[in-house]
Amino acid sequence: MTDKFKNFEAFLQSIDSDLKKIFEYQQEYICCKNGCSFCCEQGDYPLSKLEFEYLMEEFAKLDNKIKIQIYQNIIEIKQADEESYKCPFLINHSCSVYSHRPFVCRTFGVLTEDSKGNPAFPSCATKGLNFSQIYDEEKQHLSVELVEKNHFKIFPKIFRLNNKVIMNLPFAKELNIDFGEAKRLIDFL
Repeated sequence: MTDKFKNFEAFLQSIDSDLKKIFEYQQEYICCKNGCSFCCEQGDYPLSKLEFEYLMEEFAKLDNKIKIQIYQNIIEIKQADEESYKCPFLINHSCSVYSHRPFVCRTFGVLTEDSKGNPAFPSCATKGLNFSQIYDEEKQHLSVELVEKNHFKIFPKIFRLNNKVIMNLPFAKELNIDFGEAKRLIDFL
């Protein structure tokens, strides 16, 4: 670990500890498992400059064959020039930089809120995965009736887990973390 990332890693440790509790709390709604990569197949992956630099620190340690595949993925994404794309670090349905993944990846799968404070379901809810048992596709929102019908033990809680909220947590300020500019992953590459 470099000194540059010392405070950031302390912050990540705290975030990961909190996220573990959140995922455990909502485990009956979450279907995430090793090998499922739906969340990495289509997105824009917003992150801060600090998160990108941290991700690239892990990239530098990868085997050259994997690096070449990632470079090829980046070229394909840039040539396609689309808003939503497959993460270039996804290799054989697995994240090649998992330990250094950004917040957007760490928080994916949990029921969050959109900019208006409404429930925002993970995109995989429409694929029969996370929170699909309580997602009313027709109305595109949480169905209290489905929560009751399926006899879930806990009512799902909505968490504020977007990048802006996370980067402005008091602990980040205490650690004097400068996240830098935020933009899409592909725009950093």
